[in-house]
Amino acid sequence: MRLTLRLSPSLIHDAEQQLEYVLKGHTVGECLQKIKDSIPELKAKLWLDDRLNPQVLLFHNNMLIRESHFTNKVNETDVLDVIPAIEGG
Repeated sequence: MRLTLRLSPSLIHDAEQQLEYVLKGHTVGECLQKIKDSIPELKAKLWLDDRLNPQVLLFHNNMLIRESHFTNKVNETDVLDVIPAIEGG
């Protein structure tokens, strides 16, 4: 199976100037592990002490997910959007 990972443009400087990746894996977690292993700069932005950074939002096929959903199976047409949460006051 494969998953298309799409990054927010604000993350492009951490992702080797690429906004979209096609990742192979059976679950969301397997696909995310491939990004962790291959792009250290992005790993530092998305992960804190091997936990998902709470300031990062993940949308699997337009549904907000957290780490408890990393066992979700992926299909050929699945998309995972990675968006940093917006802070302000």
